[in-house]
Amino acid sequence: MTSHRRTDIAARFDAAHDYEQAAFIQKQCARMLAGRIRQSPLLHPPRRILEFGCGTGLLSRELMTTYPQAELHLTDLAPAMLDRVRRTLAPLPATVHLYVMDGEHPRPQDETGEGFDLITSSLCLQWFEDRAGAFRDLVALLRPGGRLMVSTLLAGSLHEWQESCEAAAIPCGVPDYPTLTQLQQDWPPGGHGQWDACPLHDPAPSARHFLKGLRMIGASLPKNGHQPTLGLRRAMRHFDGHFDHVTYQAAFGSFQKGH
Repeated sequence: MTSHRRTDIAARFDAAHDYEQAAFIQKQCARMLAGRIRQSPLLHPPRRILEFGCGTGLLSRELMTTYPQAELHLTDLAPAMLDRVRRTLAPLPATVHLYVMDGEHPRPQDETGEGFDLITSSLCLQWFEDRAGAFRDLVALLRPGGRLMVSTLLAGSLHEWQESCEAAAIPCGVPDYPTLTQLQQDWPPGGHGQWDACPLHDPAPSARHFLKGLRMIGASLPKNGHQPTLGLRRAMRHFDGHFDHVTYQAAFGSFQKGH
């Protein structure tokens, strides 16, 4: 990821003061990923966990409740998000460490040199420009037999807004999300991974409500090269006349490193 785009992403999430108020899908994904982690065939409860893109701590809280004895590294690209986690989870136990880290180029603050039993993240990967490279670097931080368990968004997400932009004959800023096949091809060697998909519906009584929600969660940064156009209102009118929700195609991935 370029330093300019990394700065833009961090700034938008730093400014997302009402994140949890609008994070309907994010809450669902965090709960679903936490459930998958609890049901995963880990040989032992993880002693050391790394979460990247922790946001306001939606998944972090689930991890702390499920594995209260684990050493937990909570990281995010946006410093203000970590400040919110610190306030929400206060008082933090000594086993929880918060620090800024770019999950696409992971550099944990880990003086022991030990690997992690579990590395996880909910709805962060869609911001990466080099998923395959990030997976390779993240898996390298796992202990033998450790797991990388993540969620992200698939092609077909927000198709209602894409259709509205097409009807208005304007470019659409929805990112080019990957297919399940592309995600599967991104897994690194040295283990085994799989993905499954689940459509999630976010109520959106109007286009204004939908777009405001994106801004509130810091997710309004469009794909590279996209510029807003004067036809936006036409797209909003089309949306209002045809839709009352938006669909997110969520993907859940689990990769186990070889022994």
